[in-house]
Amino acid sequence: MNVKFAVTAFGLLLGLSSSCFAAAPVAQGVIRFTGSIVETNCASSAASSGLKLRQCPQGSRGGSIDVQRVDPMARSGLASSRVKVKLLADSGTQGRYYDQRYAFVDQAGKPLVSGTYLITLSVP
Repeated sequence: MNVKFAVTAFGLLLGLSSSCFAAAPVAQGVIRFTGSIVETNCASSAASSGLKLRQCPQGSRGGSIDVQRVDPMARSGLASSRVKVKLLADSGTQGRYYDQRYAFVDQAGKPLVSGTYLITLSVP
């Protein structure tokens, strides 16, 4: 009986000790991430009616739009007034994406319907 007890105890001891040693050692190190996480850009279109931004991610809200006149009239001083961007429509903050529509206006608030412009959209 003592032999059976000794064999059982020894087998149990080996079984438990092997499970304790089975764990792999924890490796230490540094993980470096280089790059950026990007999401698709807005679908944009510009015409004489203004600027349309469609399917923009909500994370890009708060960006700025800068418009500069680049045609020869701008250099002659005849059209040296600054171009402003006026928000006409916004689909809201609900949902993952949003749409916006803008108009280009002069200092007096009159819509601009002709000319050549450089439009810069900066997004956070």
